[in-house]
Amino acid sequence: MTNNNEMIDTADRWIEYCNEQDLEGLAGITAEELEVHGPKGTATIDKTGLKEWMERANLKLETFEHYARDNKVVMGQHGIWLDTNGAVKGEQDVYTVLVFDREKVGALGRFDDKEQAFDVTGLEEGDRIR
Repeated sequence: MTNNNEMIDTADRWIEYCNEQDLEGLAGITAEELEVHGPKGTATIDKTGLKEWMERANLKLETFEHYARDNKVVMGQHGIWLDTNGAVKGEQDVYTVLVFDREKVGALGRFDDKEQAFDVTGLEEGDRIR
């Protein structure tokens, strides 16, 4: 990525595609293999795994702050987890980390607080973009 604003724009589109469960749109801005860091450890998934991950998460995110530097973005977000019937299962603010591999998202992590996301990425308050 050439600058932080381009990374933020791509990160916002990535979240939008996830919210809409638009696999085709998501595939266009995601690396062939995506490294996913979560509470159950780290895994590498392909496009099929990405589709299953989106369906399993059934999550809607609304971003309220962005941090970016080098090839990393941290987004503060309000998340709403939905049941298969569309009922709200839970809500929580989370911090999503996207790491870019050139123009595409190559790694993803989701954390319960900003400090965890900053520890993993090396970003800090001074890296706030929007």
